Amino acid sequence: MYVVIAGGGVGGAHVGQMLANRKDDVVIIEQDQARCEKLYAETGIITINGGATDILTLKEAGIERADVAIGTLYKDSDNLAFSLLAHSLGVPKIMAKMRHPDYAEAYRFAGVTTICNMIELFQNKIIMELENPNIQIISQLRGDTLLIMAKYPGNGPVDGISIVDLAQIHAFAHNCVFAGILNEKTGKIIMPRGHDLVFPDDKLFLVVNRQQIPGISHYLKA
Repeated sequence: MYVVIAGGGVGGAHVGQMLANRKDDVVIIEQDQARCEKLYAETGIITINGGATDILTLKEAGIERADVAIGTLYKDSDNLAFSLLAHSLGVPKIMAKMRHPDYAEAYRFAGVTTICNMIELFQNKIIMELENPNIQIISQLRGDTLLIMAKYPGNGPVDGISIVDLAQIHAFAHNCVFAGILNEKTGKIIMPRGHDLVFPDDKLFLVVNRQQIPGISHYLKA
């Protein structure tokens, strides 16, 4: 994929590095010259020194052939302007960081396909992990659908429990997808099938509805 990222701060730099490690073609637009030079020196990612809300800078970055545009700028107004320009230039997938929820409708109007609501994510993560310390939110996928990581109890069956059997337990029986198992002893992650086993202290990656989390948490504490 060809990806243009607006902003070379901590968020933009980390996303850029992650995508570059996947062998995607990445260009980062950053206004600070020193930061541009540092990014290129440390990561090898192509950086453009300029404003991500300037259409000439976007064209210099190759926005017209981008598969994805990602806005990681600090201000919502800047991310919104970047997104609108990217949409007008035909970028098929636009992702943006949103700080204030009042901008949500404007982002959708600007053609943003994925909105990352930073405040909501932060609040949900703090509250959820305080109430359910054995569950960690990895990502909010859409609406109330979450990707979570849950630690299977250390007092579970020594010989393990199969995904098929685990799925029969009420806490996991409805609207729950077993996306992965991180084996505590080997450190390896597998994409589980029904016969695969979960052992004590393994970590489960689950796609669930937010309302299911208390039930899952209660089971894991039992």
